[in-house]
Amino acid sequence: MTVVYLMIHISIMSIPLNNTTKDKLLEAAVRVLNNQPRASLADIAEAAGVKRVTLHRVIGTREELLRDVALRALDQMDEASYAAIKGKRKAFEQLKAIVGALVPYADSCHFLWKNPDVWDDPEIAREIKRHDKELCDLIDRAKEEGDILSFIPNSWIIASLDAVLYAAASTSQAGNIATNDASALAIQTLFGGITKKVKGMQPVGV
Repeated sequence: MTVVYLMIHISIMSIPLNNTTKDKLLEAAVRVLNNQPRASLADIAEAAGVKRVTLHRVIGTREELLRDVALRALDQMDEASYAAIKGKRKAFEQLKAIVGALVPYADSCHFLWKNPDVWDDPEIAREIKRHDKELCDLIDRAKEEGDILSFIPNSWIIASLDAVLYAAASTSQAGNIATNDASALAIQTLFGGITKKVKGMQPVGV
């Protein structure tokens, strides 16, 4: 290892981290890894329009990249959800607003579903547990207020929410549906269904 190499390496490491560059890398990582789970760091750097050395400087290892992407996804879900429920008192209205607000971040949610290994990280596991509890509490409130059928398990409702978000992500990403339309369709599909109201038809379990 030459003195020149050491000087270059030290100068690179001393450059302040650029949040914009990091955001660009994390956004690229979500897109690339959702389509190619085994993509290399070089692939991700290329998709972000930066050099691989920049990725290593800003992010670090692949494990650190996956962790940062997961934490960013959880932060995005928090910010979108809390902003969406402002001014809404009923749990059902809050739940609908959250579903619509999460659609633009469906790719990030998709990353969490496709990479369960990141859940082993204590901080990520704690955040996911908190998210699940808050969502279950909101569903329970909506049931108590009479807006959601009480016999439907929370686990089924959450799984249905995940499925609708996946549908929104895949169709909007393919260019078949605009993101705003995908949000409206996600809400309609999850809470209203896809069929016309049939006279005399009763929900299962009633």
